[in-house]
Amino acid sequence: MKAYAPVITLIAILFAVSPVFAQTEPAPNPDTAQPVPGEVDTSNWERSLRTSLTGTQATYKNWSQGGTDNLAILGTTAYTSEYSKDRYGYILDINLRYGQTRIGDGDFIKSDDRIRIRNQASRKFRDERLSAIFNVNFESQFDKGYENPIPDEGEERILISRFMAPAYLTEVLGLSYKPVENLRFEGGIAMKQTIVTDTDLSTRFGLEEGENFRNEAGLSLLIGYERRIMENIFYSGFVETFTNVNRSLDKSDMLFVNEITGQINRYISANVEFVLAYDSDIIDELQIKQIISLGLNYTFFGD
Repeated sequence: MKAYAPVITLIAILFAVSPVFAQTEPAPNPDTAQPVPGEVDTSNWERSLRTSLTGTQATYKNWSQGGTDNLAILGTTAYTSEYSKDRYGYILDINLRYGQTRIGDGDFIKSDDRIRIRNQASRKFRDERLSAIFNVNFESQFDKGYENPIPDEGEERILISRFMAPAYLTEVLGLSYKPVENLRFEGGIAMKQTIVTDTDLSTRFGLEEGENFRNEAGLSLLIGYERRIMENIFYSGFVETFTNVNRSLDKSDMLFVNEITGQINRYISANVEFVLAYDSDIIDELQIKQIISLGLNYTFFGD
């Protein structure tokens, strides 16, 4: 049961909030809408909620070419809420992912895991391509991660991560430049907190033994790009860096995310995700993740 706890939690959250979101009325036309006494004006808000459930399954019996039974499932939820009025704006972006895989008769093991929450408040200058911004971002994961998720016989699994171990909180005060609609540059002074609630894992994430918190000051840079490649194929990606002012540039943290989504029809979509990451506090090598998935997709509201 413990292996399914994060999946159950994610599904419970989704179904708990989806009726509330689904009943949200579309934003009225600002040219024709009339305010109603006692009601909150939502005409300056745009919201979207998308969920998907993808999976693969293979079974072999007396198959001459051989093969191993396997089952994989991945659930994702993406919620975006954007406010804009005059020169002021606010964006909340929540991205949740969790997946498990079973090979043969073995246990289910984690295949993907993400909690990413991004907040940005902004104020445009006279040149509306340029804005002052303040970001507060949070990242962690739902479930335990192991160095050897499929241990050899008689070998114990080695725990390397779990919920809030690690977790990252980042605040950025700076500028955003958006020369065209689908391209943006952001940069500014930043603070980054690393949280490791399990002190047995402290040294794995660059903290001193027994510590569970570290605060860093530095500079943050981000380049984001989005584009509709074809009618039903959409690309989004960003590269983000954090440089500690007390460390050399070659020790900067880096995250490079690329995602291509193909909408086959209203309910079926394909997704390709390719991620590069570098954090010398964890490992002095480039981290790589690639996921290709096909499954059910549903948009509660929004584009």
